[in-house]
Amino acid sequence: MKKITPILFLIILAVTVTACIKQNFPDQKPETKSKLEDAKIPDGFNWSTAKTIDVVITGLPTIITIKNTLTISISDGTKLYTALHDMSQSLNLKLSVPSTINEVRFKYGSTDKVLPIVNGKAEHSFIPVLTDEE
Repeated sequence: MKKITPILFLIILAVTVTACIKQNFPDQKPETKSKLEDAKIPDGFNWSTAKTIDVVITGLPTIITIKNTLTISISDGTKLYTALHDMSQSLNLKLSVPSTINEVRFKYGSTDKVLPIVNGKAEHSFIPVLTDEE
């Protein structure tokens, strides 16, 4: 045991000393840091990460006032708009969303729909669409 302890100590000391030595390899070139000012960016490049969309809600005229909470959010649950809304009133909103978003979630009472964003506009109508089958 007495012979193993000095040998073990020397091995640990050798590993520690050699691990701390910085090795320069001749084939590697040091990294040069580039600056943002040096980047070649085309004219007209859009740096914006957000876009403005129009949300158009068409009201349904009713005899009785129907009000409920209207919520417009994106897929991760971030709420963009929340208000008590009268179903008979039409509403036009301009909302700012991340530029990668292509749909918004519309909630009004028990109605829960995903509205696609087409040409910068998401639309919903409370007026039901009747078909020949109904």
